[in-house]
Amino acid sequence: MDHDVDVCIIGTGPGGYVAAIRAAQMGLKVAAVERDALGGICLNWGCIPTKAMLRSAEVMTTISHAADFGVDVDGVRLNYEKVVQRRDAVVRQLVGGVGSLLKSNGVQVVTGTARLVERGKVQVSGQEETTISAKNVIIATGSLPATVPIAGADGSGVIDSDGALRLQQVPSSMLVIGGGAIGVEWSDIFNAFGSKITLVEMMPTLLPLEDEEMGQTLAKSLTRRGIDVHNEAKLEQIMDGDDGKKVGILTLKDGAQQRIEAECVLIGVGRKPNTENLGLDAIGVETDHRGFVQVDEHLQTNLPNVYAIGDVTGKQLLAHLASHQGITAVEIIAGQDKTMDYKVVPSCTYTHPEVASVGLSEKNAREGGYDVRIGRFPFAASGRAMTYGATEGMVKIVSDAKYGELLGVHIIGHGASDMIPEAALGIRLEATVEDIIHTIHAHPTMAESIAEAAWASEGSAIHLPKARQRG
Repeated sequence: MDHDVDVCIIGTGPGGYVAAIRAAQMGLKVAAVERDALGGICLNWGCIPTKAMLRSAEVMTTISHAADFGVDVDGVRLNYEKVVQRRDAVVRQLVGGVGSLLKSNGVQVVTGTARLVERGKVQVSGQEETTISAKNVIIATGSLPATVPIAGADGSGVIDSDGALRLQQVPSSMLVIGGGAIGVEWSDIFNAFGSKITLVEMMPTLLPLEDEEMGQTLAKSLTRRGIDVHNEAKLEQIMDGDDGKKVGILTLKDGAQQRIEAECVLIGVGRKPNTENLGLDAIGVETDHRGFVQVDEHLQTNLPNVYAIGDVTGKQLLAHLASHQGITAVEIIAGQDKTMDYKVVPSCTYTHPEVASVGLSEKNAREGGYDVRIGRFPFAASGRAMTYGATEGMVKIVSDAKYGELLGVHIIGHGASDMIPEAALGIRLEATVEDIIHTIHAHPTMAESIAEAAWASEGSAIHLPKARQRG
């Protein structure tokens, strides 16, 4: 059966399905192709299942410290089978919700594997062969876990983030390679569940894409909870050990080598574009040396009427950015004058404590030639954080000393991901620290620490000693 549509979207992750819904809202005829489950990696293998497990980890940790809150609890134990059941139930509900949204908006979902056979023609192989004729094509195929060229990395007992979701029981010990968002989140989860975790990162700090203080603070927090953190360390080899265990050979910061024995090794070093057998070469879509699809500020590839959004573009591999790109792409297709602005893209890591940021790090701001002013406010000085029992972390504001313009905001602490939108809006509107200061923040809340950090950048934080303010 042939389809004549205005837009054919390949992939229904957070970029693809959002683009499909927005296109339908704008009166375009839409077909969305999906070879697996609706919702893509985010709903099925990424954001949602990991956050469900992180919530279980948080509950486990909270109950373990219930006595600190005056609540005595006996017989606490983890039921991993129920953790997995709850996780999968959340995923099923959200995937079903995506299906309902697509159907209610009149989006035609075509099941099968898509291949670009010529410009404007998408061949779908499934239970039956289908060719979709489209005025515009949006590539939204996402990404896959990256591999590492290390001896033994492809052996048994070595898993990636997808493999971590397939585990049927909690390993007694785990060696985690990669201190980015993937590695630290899985370390947090299995540490709470009782695994002995060793976390290895090649760069000087965890979360190397974040402001350095965020990674340093997170490392201290994880270390306090019993995780062995090795920065500036390199995995050289993975070997078989005794009793079915794996042995990782590390070169540490000082050049010494160390053997780490663990029940399994989790490789969490990043992701690669999901473009294999998509037909990009056949129609001449340009990619970079890593395989990511090249797009301009209008999300168009080098070919007219062929667009790409989400992880496959290699910008920032974030679900919310993919969604925004999807909306922007279809609005451009519909004739609106839109461009992508990557200056204000919040980033969140859902460890305990959480890390969230937007804008420039202190290092990047200084390298950019700004006269930088820093304001910090620790959650240890927050009344709300004290009552909640979550005093780890801080808010850090990076601003321009000359005009007071907000350049970046970095938060590590409880609820950081829920606080960062204020900072994103502030940077988007070119707000100053004075604008933040004179915005009334509710008390007691974690978010009022943003205002205190703004005050601190002026050397005038109300709830912080003078000596601990502007940096």
